[in-house]
Amino acid sequence: MDTDTSPAPDVTSQNPAELALQIYKLLAPHPSEIRVRAIQSVLASLGETAVLPGQGAMKGAAGVAQTIGEFGELSLGPRALRWAQKYSITRAMLEEVFLLGDRIEISASSVPGASKREMTVNCYLLVGLKSLLKSDAPSIDDGDAIAECKRMAAYDKNNHTTNRQSVGSKMSGNRPNFLLTGPGETAAAELVKEMTRS
Repeated sequence: MDTDTSPAPDVTSQNPAELALQIYKLLAPHPSEIRVRAIQSVLASLGETAVLPGQGAMKGAAGVAQTIGEFGELSLGPRALRWAQKYSITRAMLEEVFLLGDRIEISASSVPGASKREMTVNCYLLVGLKSLLKSDAPSIDDGDAIAECKRMAAYDKNNHTTNRQSVGSKMSGNRPNFLLTGPGETAAAELVKEMTRS
């Protein structure tokens, strides 16, 4: 007699943002009143005390749900949604810097920076962020980043390698493939805010 000895999936380790995305997809087609009643019923069934949005644990869940709703039809991945929620990045902010839709591209015509070095760093951050929004991984292709540097008048042929190294701990990896680090994702969020402040 065959018995299945494979371990049951550990649903307790599921990321809250991924779970929120699943719940969003289930509730999106229903009217607001039904959504609220369904959530209250589930919480009651689990023995949880209902908390008003903005309080305690529900504050984070409400923020994730709001972020998912704002970016819904763009189908951003869980990591990109967490990034947007963590740094309070809105769709309106992103639309000032990126072309959003079937293709996600950098639409800004210039990048901040007092020198070509600073501008180069910011171009690399934007390319990593574009990849995060597009494929849920903040990867940076050096060729793409150089193309953006040239487009935004940040490219200095004689000093590009030195300028790229100024990105420092904000990215890891080796040419031609880099990855935004945690500090890089933070810096990218600050860059988006700087570019949309006006």
